Amino acid sequence: MEYIFSFSSRNSAFRFADAVAAAGGVSKLVNAPINNGSGCGLAVKCNDYKLCQDVLNLGYYANLRAVYSYDGEKYNSLYNVRN
Repeated sequence: MEYIFSFSSRNSAFRFADAVAAAGGVSKLVNAPINNGSGCGLAVKCNDYKLCQDVLNLGYYANLRAVYSYDGEKYNSLYNVRN
């Protein structure tokens, strides 16, 4: 299972990817699966959801807009700022 963390700010996406790497995780910058006009559309993909949750809890990422899980076929919204 892959998890995608979508940000409305490129800077936040880069900061989050760097923080995941500093915590020992592996991530990749990707296009957000659903943008809805909410910013840059840049996202961070990672397989370790627990590690990413820990990184989010340690930092300030006000520009996080959505979190999706991806099973290889479809995206499921786990968090959306509009909910």
